[in-house]
Amino acid sequence: MESRKKHTKPRGTIDKTLLDKYALYQRAVQEPEADIEFIDEIFKDRFGRKPHFLREDFCGTAYLACEWVKHDPANRAIGVDLDPESISWGIATNAKDLSEVQAQNLTLHQGDVVDFRSKSVDVLVAFNFSYYSLKTRAELLRYFEAAYSNLKQEGLFILDIYGGPEAQELVEETTVHDGFHYLWDQDEFDPIHSRMACHIHFEVPTGERIERAFSYDWRLWTILEVREALNDAGFAATEAYWEGIGEDSNEGNGVFTLQETAENTESWIAYIVGIKE
Repeated sequence: MESRKKHTKPRGTIDKTLLDKYALYQRAVQEPEADIEFIDEIFKDRFGRKPHFLREDFCGTAYLACEWVKHDPANRAIGVDLDPESISWGIATNAKDLSEVQAQNLTLHQGDVVDFRSKSVDVLVAFNFSYYSLKTRAELLRYFEAAYSNLKQEGLFILDIYGGPEAQELVEETTVHDGFHYLWDQDEFDPIHSRMACHIHFEVPTGERIERAFSYDWRLWTILEVREALNDAGFAATEAYWEGIGEDSNEGNGVFTLQETAENTESWIAYIVGIKE
């Protein structure tokens, strides 16, 4: 990624290109290439072929969906999200460089992921912990049942999940990126209801801080709760893919392997897969 030269503008004069919260979010949080590699690998391992039709729920700017249709000429994608602003940004930014064929293979919808009925897909994903916005088991089960109904036979429903003791702490963590700082702020946690309030802030070289660029009112779900709900929604089986730890640090190494038990760490990330056969 191209580095930025040091800004010489007076403090308080803001370069608007640095204050695009969606662009900063994508750079800080999302890795569609890694997600696509993981999806292709586990789908082929399970069904012996590549998936070509993906639905991205809670898609936001549809970054993954756009990269999916670029990845293979045979790929098609559907994106669904309630927020018209993020979808519009995705159309204007992520979809603008698609070829005519790729654009035809992408469909974006503003709507509720629970109620929106689409063509049946090979893979349905809900990433960036977006389903944490569903705070009761009844809501979670209703969404999982909807996901099941939108999958083909021989389909996968893939979610990411995070946890560990640190997930319940009130902390603000800063990650330095090229040209900006990403701040993850766990502002509130209620242990009785497992409810949390979190925010994302950004700081840019001008000295400006984008306060609460994104805010979340979530329930912190556990792997066991999610897997049990997937089973109750009709999925034939579920799997957990646990992220490994780097040799020289306690940070995740980005490598996810199928596990049935895991050693607890201060924080962890995993994928959960519901299998429809």
